[in-house]
Amino acid sequence: MKNMDVVPPLPHGAAGTERSMRDVMDHLVELLDETYQDFTGVQRVVGENMAAAPLSDADVQALQRLDSATQTVEAVSTVLKNLVASYGQTETQPLDVGVLSQGVKLCHVIQVLRHGVQAETDSHSGEVDLF
Repeated sequence: MKNMDVVPPLPHGAAGTERSMRDVMDHLVELLDETYQDFTGVQRVVGENMAAAPLSDADVQALQRLDSATQTVEAVSTVLKNLVASYGQTETQPLDVGVLSQGVKLCHVIQVLRHGVQAETDSHSGEVDLF
């Protein structure tokens, strides 16, 4: 399980927080693709275990929302990929990750904005955070 610590956003103008528009878009696409893979993994696990226990109508509706969320993440990722391909070639003023991350409560998302998905090295196998 990824570390999803809640942290305050980076302060505006913090050193090393400026990224090009293309880098930010690429990092967001990576994050969405990673989330899509997580969602499809959950769907696989649920599907494998559905035979063991019948689902209530509420459970079926929850699974339908999970499927919809999975498809939405994939669609938004595709749109961002298309946007990068279409408009990402022009150079613009760097973006301040501190400003972009205002209101973002997950450390993982802020780290991806700063460094991309590949920079994530923490692994918390076996940990599950429930609401």
